[in-house]
Amino acid sequence: MKKMLTSCALLLVAGAAAGQVMECIDAKGAKTIAQFCPPGTVKENKLTKGGAGPGPGPATGSTTATTPKSLAERDADFKKRALERQEAEKKGDKDQADAKEADRSCLDARGQLRALQDGQRISRTDPKTGERVVLEDKDRPNEIAGAQKSVEQWCNKK
Repeated sequence: MKKMLTSCALLLVAGAAAGQVMECIDAKGAKTIAQFCPPGTVKENKLTKGGAGPGPGPATGSTTATTPKSLAERDADFKKRALERQEAEKKGDKDQADAKEADRSCLDARGQLRALQDGQRISRTDPKTGERVVLEDKDRPNEIAGAQKSVEQWCNKK
């Protein structure tokens, strides 16, 4: 009875500790539970996960458990995750810059359309002569149509 109470207490403590628990079997076949098995005993690994409740988890004794990764493998995984995170941040920054540029272009196109519709005088520089040319009333409908296309192009990308 005392042995059973001691074993239950150890199981509860081990479950609360949420660490690795070993079931140690000595030469006489007596089982004890400890974090480290004393010399001259055979151990069966039992893993307890935190929050899983009291008691050990499934035994992994003779089956092959997943081996922990070596330091080089963990380092390579870390570098890979860091590189992926940097790429994601760069992509996010690029997307944000593109969205800002699209908003600015949308505002510019709307301003140009409003100026044309309000009848404001619009002037441009002639590329051949470098002189200033004022937009005439007969050319205004074509310019308004072009400005509306620009508004549709830049403002409906979302």
